[in-house]
Amino acid sequence: MEGLYPQPSVLAFSQGKNKYKIPDCYCVETTWGRGNNKRTVKCSINYVRDKPHFRIMYGLDFSEEKLFPNNEKTLISGIHLFGIHLKTLKQVRENKKKNINQSKPLKPLDLCSKSMVYKRQRNFGDQLKEQVQIKGVKIYGEDQVTLKRILYNVNHTDFQINYGLKDNEEKEKKLTSIVQIIDQNYIPREGYRALTAIEPDLEREWIVSDRRHKITRIMDQKIMISIINIPIVPTLNELDFDESSNILNSEITEINNISNGGHRSAKDILKYIIPALALNGVLDVNDPIIHLRISGDGRNVGRRLKQVMITMTILNDIQNIHKPDHHYTTVLFPGIENYELLEIMMMPFIQELDDLKNYGLKIDEIVWKFELYFSSDWKFLSICLGFNAANSNFFCPWCQISKHGQNNNQTNWKISKEIEKINEYPGHNKRPLFYMISLNNWVPDELHIMLRIWDRLWSLVISELKESNQFDDVCRKEIMQEMSRISVNFQFWKEHGADAWNHTSLMGDDKLKVLKNFNLGRILPPTRAKKIRELWNRFNQIYFNLKTKDYDVQQFQFEVEDWLELFLTPDRIIPNSNRIEKGLYSPSSITPYIHVLVCHISEFMEIHQKWGMKAFSCAPVEKKNHQQVTHFFRQTLKGGGSKHKLVIRDILEYENRSLFYLFNDNTISSKPKKLHIED
Repeated sequence: MEGLYPQPSVLAFSQGKNKYKIPDCYCVETTWGRGNNKRTVKCSINYVRDKPHFRIMYGLDFSEEKLFPNNEKTLISGIHLFGIHLKTLKQVRENKKKNINQSKPLKPLDLCSKSMVYKRQRNFGDQLKEQVQIKGVKIYGEDQVTLKRILYNVNHTDFQINYGLKDNEEKEKKLTSIVQIIDQNYIPREGYRALTAIEPDLEREWIVSDRRHKITRIMDQKIMISIINIPIVPTLNELDFDESSNILNSEITEINNISNGGHRSAKDILKYIIPALALNGVLDVNDPIIHLRISGDGRNVGRRLKQVMITMTILNDIQNIHKPDHHYTTVLFPGIENYELLEIMMMPFIQELDDLKNYGLKIDEIVWKFELYFSSDWKFLSICLGFNAANSNFFCPWCQISKHGQNNNQTNWKISKEIEKINEYPGHNKRPLFYMISLNNWVPDELHIMLRIWDRLWSLVISELKESNQFDDVCRKEIMQEMSRISVNFQFWKEHGADAWNHTSLMGDDKLKVLKNFNLGRILPPTRAKKIRELWNRFNQIYFNLKTKDYDVQQFQFEVEDWLELFLTPDRIIPNSNRIEKGLYSPSSITPYIHVLVCHISEFMEIHQKWGMKAFSCAPVEKKNHQQVTHFFRQTLKGGGSKHKLVIRDILEYENRSLFYLFNDNTISSKPKKLHIED
């Protein structure tokens, strides 16, 4: 029972109600009768010149035969005589050709050699690709179907076949994306290795590591990292730990083990990013002026270590100004916020800024001019300005107010100092480190205005409770319960052997929650709570307006003066009574930040209306510093780090790679549309 089916137009079909196609060279043998009456007949068909010819052979050794055409009638049903109607025979006939080369049963996969397994996988992949192309035309029409990869399983063994030429560019982009994710999420090498052990599609860790080192080498050639010896190693008494440390962990390296800082050239960074910003339309080659903002932040990273960071960012890139990665670290060192130390560590950076201010920077035949700005918290700003501390008699960097003038409740103080004559004013004992920046461009940080004024408002409430002997266990419990109600984690505690109560130092977001939502009625009399709540509400609105670009400057000035008047509400005698209605606070409660808010912020809003005060927020700089000290200032030997490699260099190499990620196209092909088909 074998044969091939010719084209449909040639095929012969059996007669009768049911028709069955008959293949070429089809031969059947049938026997009937018993004993001496037993007879055997063979019948075959051949197609000659597209016409079927039948042959019947019978007799001794089939010595007799008869030929006849297919339209000849017979009394015996050839269909039933030769079994043409049987579906089993039909299936065997049609599968005969497919099985003609499989005379031997296939070996089970686990008994095959490696070469045989490969051959089967290759054969399967080739045939599948051919079938996909055929079926793809029927299903997708003119849209080309390209088979890229298949996964399948044979006898509990997984197979994967990749099609097409290797796309090295696409693979490199994917590797870069993986390195970027590992960098930005601080995934340790051992953690990534564990993932690759259970997810075979992930690139091996050593391949990713090679790509990471390659990016580091590329960027080191473009933006060189210089290591600077720290000439002044601060003692523990010099370290300022007023703010909460970010890491209190035995893994932190002690300060006496660190004696180096790092520097990246501001010009190198600008040469790398300016062409990309110009290409993206952020910078205008027809108006080549770059507004460059400098910031600084010092952060406690342990009981024995601080990190000081100097950054720069481009205000023109206003869409990204609030992202930490777009504040580029130029100087980084462990130590303290100290004028002499900053002067030494920032010397190369200061010289570069002076050159940029005076001569600009030539890139691709375009000379870019620079307008420079500085923004930081009060302490860092005063140090860089060579000015007194905030608790000095002359405390304001911008006007000549004294504590005596502040107590007189004067509000008409304006920016009156000039950077060129800065050392002529009381309190300015040293040359400004950034002498090339106009004093109008030394902008106070809006975030610290909110943080420090909130600190004052909260401390005044606590002081009032203490003065009235209400600050007891019941009161503290009420405060903690109210904090819990507004989803703020807050606790009171006493240090061992101390009488004073300490409480949780809140972050900015939590302080805003308290400012907006804390129910003062739980700890203060109703009339008193109402008055202080009004003060808090109006300050909250002022802070919101301060961050709003294009907010009316005169309206803002009216609001802050009105708020200060409420803040300074005096006691008053109730008419026709000897009772005294308590006011709010005295002029001695005014802090330098309140002075700046009332007297100078409206000026800065007007001067820098193009950018808005929020563009000078130090929140992204502080976040960057927090992220780095949290991750890098730990012993890194577990993850493959080297005890001989400086943490500072690690951080600056990471900064270089961050620039590579920001200004190179690392986008990979879109994710596939997935479908699950159940068996």
